[in-house]
Amino acid sequence: MQGGDIALILILIVLIVALFVVSFVRRKKYNTELSQMRNELKVGDKVMTDTGVVGEVVDSYFEDEYKYFVLKSGRGNNVGYFSVHANAIYYVFGKEKEEKPKKQNYNAKKKGTPAEQEVKTESQNKEDNK
Repeated sequence: MQGGDIALILILIVLIVALFVVSFVRRKKYNTELSQMRNELKVGDKVMTDTGVVGEVVDSYFEDEYKYFVLKSGRGNNVGYFSVHANAIYYVFGKEKEEKPKKQNYNAKKKGTPAEQEVKTESQNKEDNK
């Protein structure tokens, strides 16, 4: 083997190890967020299970050290209740709206419509030029 071959093999090994480390860190962060989301679930939250069933949480309980949620699903006369393991819930509707930071409006101090603001600005400029 030549020196270039050894360097190439070492670079490939480092890249493969880095790929596994990054993958592990991302998965751990995702699992932590998912666990936190499941712990914060409350009655009335609309959720989706990992199988795609959408329902509303109506109760929660522990059985044999495992947490379960009772979901209400369906419409009209076709409403049903069923229990799912906490790990089956992977999405809560409406949480993404609460978590997004509000954008600051740089025109917040100005009043009126943009056209009115433009007119006011032009009239103010005319007064300033006098």
